[in-house]
Amino acid sequence: MKLSRSMVAATCALGLVAAACSLVALLVNRVARNPMLRVDGRPAPVEATARRAWLDELGRRRAGERILVGADGAWTTVRLAELGVIADTTATEAELRRASERSLWERLKGARMQVDVPLRFGGNGAGARTRLGDLAQGLRREPIGARLDLSNHVRVHEVVGRELDVEETLARVAAAASSGQVRAYAATRPLLPSITEAALAEVDVTKVVAAFETTFANTGVGVGRSANIRNAAAKMDGTMLKPGDSFSFNDVVGPRTLEAGFAYAPEIVGDELETGVGGGTCQVASTLHAAALYGAMDVVERHAHGRASSYAKVGLDATVAYGRVDLRLRNPFSFPVILHAYLPTPTSVRVEIIGGEPQATVKYGWAVHKSEDFFRRITFKPSLEPGTVVKHQKGARGQAIISFVTVTFPDGRSQKRVYSSDYRPVPEVLWVGPGVDEATLPEVPEGATRVERRGLPDVPAAGSPSS
Repeated sequence: MKLSRSMVAATCALGLVAAACSLVALLVNRVARNPMLRVDGRPAPVEATARRAWLDELGRRRAGERILVGADGAWTTVRLAELGVIADTTATEAELRRASERSLWERLKGARMQVDVPLRFGGNGAGARTRLGDLAQGLRREPIGARLDLSNHVRVHEVVGRELDVEETLARVAAAASSGQVRAYAATRPLLPSITEAALAEVDVTKVVAAFETTFANTGVGVGRSANIRNAAAKMDGTMLKPGDSFSFNDVVGPRTLEAGFAYAPEIVGDELETGVGGGTCQVASTLHAAALYGAMDVVERHAHGRASSYAKVGLDATVAYGRVDLRLRNPFSFPVILHAYLPTPTSVRVEIIGGEPQATVKYGWAVHKSEDFFRRITFKPSLEPGTVVKHQKGARGQAIISFVTVTFPDGRSQKRVYSSDYRPVPEVLWVGPGVDEATLPEVPEGATRVERRGLPDVPAAGSPSS
């Protein structure tokens, strides 16, 4: 039988199609059996066990890579492994499988193109908080609670703070490492202030729970003290305490530095007055302590001065030193209160606890448990004019005081509190210049039982007690 040309052509065409299909099948089969896999652009072994070991080694090498983490000018360079960010070989293997198990068309494309996936990373957070500590400090912004400026009759808006979100930051670092980036932006979360403007509206500013006032000098050496008293009062003024809230004088007033607006003034160092930054701040703390005591607030922490104060009864004073000694109170009432600290006159400071009627009747008393004699200290000052004698400090006996507080509530309940204050002896201090004869000094005051000398020969003066 003789075939026509058209039949021959058709037969050939069918043969070519069959051959092409066979070739495609062979290619698809070859790609399916032996895909060209790459991770991070590197050829990966085809055999599963070898590939897993290869991925583990690649992950260990990349864990030593450094990445820049931070935001807003606060950045730190750290190795991935230091953050606990490690290669996720399981996720990488799964992505390789998905990439190699594609549709027919994608497999055909794969015959001409390799399957290339990135090495995936994950974070377990091991050591992240410690390693990111400096970054967290640089990014942290403390929230500032709303308050009332009672002197200027305005509300001071709250300010939302922020802190480093370690978990989300680790996720961003892992994502950056997976995509080969060398920088990851840190994540933060908001820190909300405890006092909001809405909470301020709950305070009845027409009522005063308790108040206390002390006086001071604002001339001579008192100029610096008065400036510090005004500054500390202003920083504390308008502070709100919700029911159960605690108050820290040091947290609210902050460090006593020149940058914070404090001035040089006399302050007690050891048993003598010296010039330092912030002298006089303790008078504000003492005034607040007395107001809180008479207002029946909870006194959580209070420390007596080394010597009795001239502006408050013994036992009512409170010394503070930033970072070391604090005055802490707590609001025990069922309503919020605001601390109003201000200077009603140029020479007085007053603290009012605003927000409600007096909650109790408070009686305060004290007794001397024991007393201790003081002494005279003669200090040689070569910078003084020859023959000069300066009475730098008046002496006073030391006393151990027991304070008694009785709180009587309207329903008849009564609470008693007893606490102690130890005031050390205050030496009388005389500064003497060159050529001063100790025998010409004023008589040792009554109550001084010995003489201490600094910078002078330790020889008793005629008629004076020896040291």
